[in-house]
Amino acid sequence: MPEGLVDWNMAERVARAVSGSGPSWDGTEEELRKESDRAAELVRGYTRLKPKGGVPPAEFVDRAAWAEVNLETFRHLSGRVESHLQDRMEHSNGKGGLQRTIVRAATGAEIGLAVGYLSQRVIGQYDVALIGPARAPRLLFVGPNLSAARSRLDVNRDLFLRWIALHETTHAVHFAAVPWLREHIGRIAEELFEKAAVEVKPGELLGKLARTNPRELIRSATNGELATLLWPEPQRKLVEKLTATMTLVEGYAEHVMDAVGDQLDPGYVDLRRALDSDRDRRGLLDSIVSKVLGLDMKLAQYRRGKAFADEVVRSHGIRTLNRAWSDPEALPRPDELDSPSEWVDRVGAARERGLFSLFR
Repeated sequence: MPEGLVDWNMAERVARAVSGSGPSWDGTEEELRKESDRAAELVRGYTRLKPKGGVPPAEFVDRAAWAEVNLETFRHLSGRVESHLQDRMEHSNGKGGLQRTIVRAATGAEIGLAVGYLSQRVIGQYDVALIGPARAPRLLFVGPNLSAARSRLDVNRDLFLRWIALHETTHAVHFAAVPWLREHIGRIAEELFEKAAVEVKPGELLGKLARTNPRELIRSATNGELATLLWPEPQRKLVEKLTATMTLVEGYAEHVMDAVGDQLDPGYVDLRRALDSDRDRRGLLDSIVSKVLGLDMKLAQYRRGKAFADEVVRSHGIRTLNRAWSDPEALPRPDELDSPSEWVDRVGAARERGLFSLFR
């Protein structure tokens, strides 16, 4: 059995070393599940989404367990790319034993470093298989990070727990109610990873850099999008399509959270303000690593997607926004995210009564 181009044992060792243990959360899993169940009821009531099957039970994990789950996800995502690249190396360089060993170790260390760093930051995650056979989704909350974030923000403990339970449970309700969404995102990601194995020569990259408008080059570099800018056109189109979908998924969740937040606690507005301030108050090293890992792009997705969702609901109501989940063709195109009215013109505004079987 070929070893592949990533030393996953190295990745796991590095991730564990970087993740550390962190402070413990003083609550119980029973308390967490109670808050998650409460959040799911509020989300269903506001969105009118009808999950097909139950929402997975919330569970606490430590940083090492979160890293293990996500390393396995990376392994599934990169499997075919590894196979293509390994074949290419063998045909061009023969066995290349030493070269392969160096590449495997370096790539494993890089992935482990990234996952280990993220394991210190991620508070909650709705874990669902995007590529490969479907498996039972999980609703994960990283106890040490929950505790560290609450202390850093200096906010009410119970309110903070309700907020994070609401955030991840919104995703759980959403994906359970729109089963085709997982498959749609997975297909795009799978095609993107397949095409990522296409060899790009350094000379071609330098030539593209030289031809790129300096302003666009600077904007892409500062936004963490430089790699996207350098990709060939087929990959770039796929990334734009995937980004547009994930932008709406994240923005929809942000909109729903704000819409039902006040029902959770009157202090939600103050908590939201503290969270937004914390996002903008990172240190230099944290900011650099965030750009390298693309986390700044994720924050931009939150804001752009939420602005789209807020405007559609303000003008036409939640039923119209829910039209995006009727089928993949109804999802907003990349250019429509900044022009909600064009998307509404294309898909049509919903009437007062629900039109789709997804909704009540």
